[in-house]
Amino acid sequence: MPMILMKMEAFQYLQIVTGYFESRPPNLCFLFWKHPVYEPEKWNDSTTIRWYNNCYNYACNEQTNTFAQPGKASGNMYDYPPTCSGVSDGALSDGLKESPGDRCGSCCHKVALVIWPGWDYHWYRQDSDGKWSHKPGSTEATNLDNSYNEITDPETADRGGYTEFCGYFCVCHNKVEIE
Repeated sequence: MPMILMKMEAFQYLQIVTGYFESRPPNLCFLFWKHPVYEPEKWNDSTTIRWYNNCYNYACNEQTNTFAQPGKASGNMYDYPPTCSGVSDGALSDGLKESPGDRCGSCCHKVALVIWPGWDYHWYRQDSDGKWSHKPGSTEATNLDNSYNEITDPETADRGGYTEFCGYFCVCHNKVEIE
């Protein structure tokens, strides 16, 4: 049976069993959503994608070609110079959620925010294998830190001048809008 029909039948079954979808639509993203996979080739082209998508785009797994900024889409952009609280507030207003612990809920993936004091912010993304990757500005996406080690924990990775660790957040499917 084709996959789409199986998914439709699962949806219809859930509708019948629960009987309350008319007043509240179901969250069935688990049928369609996949955790981000480390696929740098999707971000490292030599044309538009690499140059017009940054760490925030990459962390949110959204190629907008706008060099997205936390809070811009929601009208709550951070002030310069970036701080943990300012960038966090902007990201939260775009729809990111503070991470409740080790894992994010279903249909969400984990990201981490760091700050280079007085200069810049940067985001890391946890991929489907549990390891971390990032895309510094308009450079290539990578799973290596500044010492060329694979990133297993952004808190302990060599982040260069990004010395302030701000915390973990969750990016939930279809709940985040960035620009």
